[in-house]
Amino acid sequence: MDSISQVIHDCETCAAIKQAKRVKPLWYGGRWSKYKYGEAWQIDYIMLLQTHQGKHYVLTMVEATTGWLETYPVPHATARNSILGLEKQILWRHGTPRELSQTTGLISRTAL
Repeated sequence: MDSISQVIHDCETCAAIKQAKRVKPLWYGGRWSKYKYGEAWQIDYIMLLQTHQGKHYVLTMVEATTGWLETYPVPHATARNSILGLEKQILWRHGTPRELSQTTGLISRTAL
């Protein structure tokens, strides 16, 4: 038993993991602290090289209080695809969010 304790004590990876557990995530507090899990999401598109299925974009949806990531690949970055992604990845699993925010404005510039 002592040898196992010594190995864990001397392990650099174990020490790094312990230290990381003490650090609060970047999204801790601030703007998102008033929300419960699933109430606030940040959404945006990432452009990809075309996949063999014809998908050029990935809709990324990050739960603002925990950093949980959901993704939805789409052929075009449109408002319609944003709604489909939100419906399939967020609404059925996490409920209706109180707030959706984005950084690029790409989603709000497109029309349904």
